Amino acid sequence: MKHVSFFFSIILLSLWGCNEDRWLKEVPLDFYSPVNSYSTEADFNAAIATLYVNVRTTLYDVNTLHGRAMHYPTDLAWSTIAPTHDLNLYSEKLFPTSPEVQSVWTGLYQIIFNANAVIGRIDDETIKFASETARDNLKAEAYFFRAFAFRGLAILYGGVPIVLEEITAPKRDFVRASRDEVWQQAAQDLLVATQNLPEITAVREEGRISKAVAFHFLAEVYISLAQWDNAIEAASAVIDNANFSLMTERFGVKKDEPGDVYGDLFKRNNQNRSSGNLESLWVDQFEYMQAGGGVSSRLAWAVNPFYIQLKDPQEVNLFIGPTTTYGGRPIGWLSGTDYMSHQIWGSDFDSDMRNSGFNIIRDIKADNPQSAYYGQYIVASGAIDKFPNTYNRWWSMIYAKLTPFGSDYPLEFVINPATGLVNNQATSSYTDSYIVRLAETYLLRAEAYIGKGDGVNAANDINTVRARANASPASAAEMSIDYILDERARELHWEELRVITLMRVGKMVERVRTYNSLVGHGIDDHQNLWPIPFREIETNTEAILEQNPGYN
Repeated sequence: MKHVSFFFSIILLSLWGCNEDRWLKEVPLDFYSPVNSYSTEADFNAAIATLYVNVRTTLYDVNTLHGRAMHYPTDLAWSTIAPTHDLNLYSEKLFPTSPEVQSVWTGLYQIIFNANAVIGRIDDETIKFASETARDNLKAEAYFFRAFAFRGLAILYGGVPIVLEEITAPKRDFVRASRDEVWQQAAQDLLVATQNLPEITAVREEGRISKAVAFHFLAEVYISLAQWDNAIEAASAVIDNANFSLMTERFGVKKDEPGDVYGDLFKRNNQNRSSGNLESLWVDQFEYMQAGGGVSSRLAWAVNPFYIQLKDPQEVNLFIGPTTTYGGRPIGWLSGTDYMSHQIWGSDFDSDMRNSGFNIIRDIKADNPQSAYYGQYIVASGAIDKFPNTYNRWWSMIYAKLTPFGSDYPLEFVINPATGLVNNQATSSYTDSYIVRLAETYLLRAEAYIGKGDGVNAANDINTVRARANASPASAAEMSIDYILDERARELHWEELRVITLMRVGKMVERVRTYNSLVGHGIDDHQNLWPIPFREIETNTEAILEQNPGYN
């Protein structure tokens, strides 16, 4: 996040009197510990900043094992490397001993541990804050992050231990609460957050969460509890907030160039409110070329096609190398399924803005003068008709929302400005990235209306999102959870964590089997939940931590 140090500031040591009891009390002063790390408002602010980093590294950073796991093959994509790579075969890869299972669990409980440390210490009256509002805001952030972690645990693992206090000694008697109890705890924490977080206009800096973010996730939690009216009310608190609106007109630094408003949402440095973007609710911050500026998304590196390896039928390279024209140097780790590439667009294939040639690039021009196909589109010309990879490793599309193009590319990576050739380190977005935008809140409220049996209002919310994209309106009769998932794929592809979404609604197994022809046969009935990590069960020697069905 901008302008926030991610390291605890140095604590000034106070003078001690000659009281022997105080003098003999051991307080570590030459290293950081919970005893001396929470002494000032700056310390708590730094601790909260760490929670933002915890969220990124646990779920949103594809450089980490746990971040990659959130994008494993679903209905949208499969791994291109081999049919048995990673979780292309869930039944053979997803076990209690799988490293992904442990690392995500550990990351989410680290968030809870860090949040509990703040919650348990911030009300100390000897600690001075600029105001009680400042104290309440920081505490509300901690409650939000604890709820966010419980929400993730409930989705992925079902019922888990509920830990509400800082753990200061070894503990080996954890027991699982029910999934509903975990959801209820998340709802309680989010309610606290909604009461004490600031409005978006009063946050300390860009990237900090506001009330709207807490209400958004509260709506999601209420949906998971089948509390439809509460979910609608929580989502409405965001949608009806005059500080937010869907972007329907071109904006940002590239608004006068060819493109559309959906594409503007993802242009470099267009994510924050300072760019005029009123749709963003929570944006993960990245400060390019600044110490402590964070890590920008490398999702484009994982998803966009490895086009530079393509050769024409005469075995001549079609491309001179990675260029700014096609988003730098990706590797094509994941490829879209036919469902993502074609089926979800239906009759709106040519009219839906989200599928426009500005946003999903399905054919690209060869730029190597040595090739007979120079200057021609490689798909339309037939240059890659016989590309020998049965797993669709010619990636059928480049997602422009994932990476900078052309003049958006940082010059430090450009080898030849005339051709746009970049070096092999050009693999990131170099900009901020969305965690939540308002369009998703509309889709959450539509989901709650469907749960309530109100197809008319569900369609109204979905059509608000579709109208911005110039997509034809949906009817009340079409409303279902599967329609919601289709619309989320159209609007939120590669933004939402699709694994999280499908597991939250209990559709992971069904949708993978239906829409993923490579992976569908390799997922078992019980894999709408992940297993409890074996290490947690093994070390919990003073109580039974039960395993999820199907993983014993």
